[in-house]
Amino acid sequence: MRQDAPGALRRIGQGALRRIGQGALRRIGQGAPRRRGWRAQRGSISVELAVLAPGLVLLLLLVAAGARVVEVQGHIDGAARDAARAASIARSYGQAVASAQQAAQADLGTTSLCAPGTVAARVAGYPAVPVITTAGATVTVTVTCEVSMSPFKALGFGVTKGFTGQAVAPLDPFMCRDVFPC
Repeated sequence: MRQDAPGALRRIGQGALRRIGQGALRRIGQGAPRRRGWRAQRGSISVELAVLAPGLVLLLLLVAAGARVVEVQGHIDGAARDAARAASIARSYGQAVASAQQAAQADLGTTSLCAPGTVAARVAGYPAVPVITTAGATVTVTVTCEVSMSPFKALGFGVTKGFTGQAVAPLDPFMCRDVFPC
């Protein structure tokens, strides 16, 4: 006698085991096959899909919105870095502002997600009056831009969202800056 179903053996007894055979022991506990079949399950996949589809669509929209935010922030930070470098090698404050704006526009031009005409660069830390710069002086550039988030309005985003990136670059101490004629 096999040891795989000792509880079943006690319930049916030794004599019954001889009458029904060893194969029946394996089937005890599995229950009889159901005859209701596939007709009772008909249409359940459609109902499940109708319940889950809106949640899946919202999840995909959330992932896409997150990807757009990460991508735009990366572009803005890169443009701020380039604008700070351009401002750090300028000869005057006015030239620093113009160089920073031009560098930010070049990085965030027509190929970025920024709305046209919304790219702005602010320069801080650059000496506005002609002075001799010392080592350790820095210029800070803040770049801002507006991005259309209208495809993600259902998630609570506004039509546009403002993004800001900031970078700091050291002023080149060997550059002539409106102090002495070079």
